Amino acid sequence: MKLIPAKSQTKHFHPRRGGECSRRLSVFLASLVLALLTLSAVSVDRLKGHVSWLADPAREGRQASTAGAAAAADYIAQQFKEIGCDVQIQDFGRMRRNVIGRIGTAQRYLLFGAHYDGQGPGMPSASDNAAGVAVAIEIMRELKGKELPVSLVAVAFDDEEQGLNGSRYYSDHPLYPLENAQAALIFDTLGRPFMDLATWTMFVLGAEYSKELADVIQKRSRPEMLVVGTDLIGPRSDFAPFAVKHVPYLFFSHATHKDYHGPGDTADRVNYAKLAEDASFISLIAEDIGRLPAQPKYLTEPVYPPGESASLENELQLVEKERSDVPQAFRLMFDDFRARLKSDGSREVRRIATSVLLALATPRLSSFMLSFFIGPYYERENRPDLAVVAYEEALKWTSDAAERRDLEEKIRALR
Repeated sequence: MKLIPAKSQTKHFHPRRGGECSRRLSVFLASLVLALLTLSAVSVDRLKGHVSWLADPAREGRQASTAGAAAAADYIAQQFKEIGCDVQIQDFGRMRRNVIGRIGTAQRYLLFGAHYDGQGPGMPSASDNAAGVAVAIEIMRELKGKELPVSLVAVAFDDEEQGLNGSRYYSDHPLYPLENAQAALIFDTLGRPFMDLATWTMFVLGAEYSKELADVIQKRSRPEMLVVGTDLIGPRSDFAPFAVKHVPYLFFSHATHKDYHGPGDTADRVNYAKLAEDASFISLIAEDIGRLPAQPKYLTEPVYPPGESASLENELQLVEKERSDVPQAFRLMFDDFRARLKSDGSREVRRIATSVLLALATPRLSSFMLSFFIGPYYERENRPDLAVVAYEEALKWTSDAAERRDLEEKIRALR
């Protein structure tokens, strides 16, 4: 775009017109700088510092009820204090502690949550979920100066990995009334791309339970966002206890990767530039929610996003395109579900399509999902050929003798 018309560059240049153009250029450049600053508002270095400290081998994986988790709790409390939070510790037994920081005195508040416990010795648990904690800390810092009409509350949950115990305890014993929560924004498994693809996907779940939150997400929509219903993954993270209490919520995740729950989930493999970019983006969403004139209402009957099937179809296609190592069994199932998603809008098709993605993305769960969800689905659909494909793939991922016998019997019966 030309900011100065070609004519003004001739010998007929008019000083006033030139000054006006200069002012317009200055305004444009100032706006551009402001936009760039907004996009990179969350500090890459601070995020890296938090994740590196929490995922350091000295923390021994931050498993609940251990010295490493206790040290992590102390670190998070100190970070909250440095931001200016009023900090409280919520002890719920066996050395397990939630760490809560609050900024502001308004009765209504925005809640940010992320679990800080990890998988234990030998498992650094960097993306899952030191990165989520780092994002919660830095979004609190970013929003502190925004003069929002709501307070800000961050909760670092302990003992998520053993059954969402920290968030369950907090939702049953909230330090601030849940009915005053504007929304709960939960972060889990961030900073590495889904299935180690080159293309990043930000998964956003929960908007189906609040029209107001859905409107905010629609307003801030980006191509790399995959907005789907929570039922497609089930109660897999700390958003679940808030959903039970009918608190409007959003769940943000980059989802699983090859090192998920493994020794390779190290701090050096987190993409901090991308983490900062998405944290800054989430802070804009949080600011929009904080400025809503009234509290979002929780819908008892979810309204699922209209583009959900197309988004899942695109994700299946993206995985096949970028991953050359997708087993033939999964390629057959991917092809089948891309066709089904075009013609069948049922929740079951979307849930099983998601299960196929998660089975490929999370090898340790592959056998379970293929054996108990995907294979039986194809049997119900009278597709014994694809049921056999699912069960044969499941055989590759299980070493249990009894499970192997069961799978082999199913395969023989279907053939």
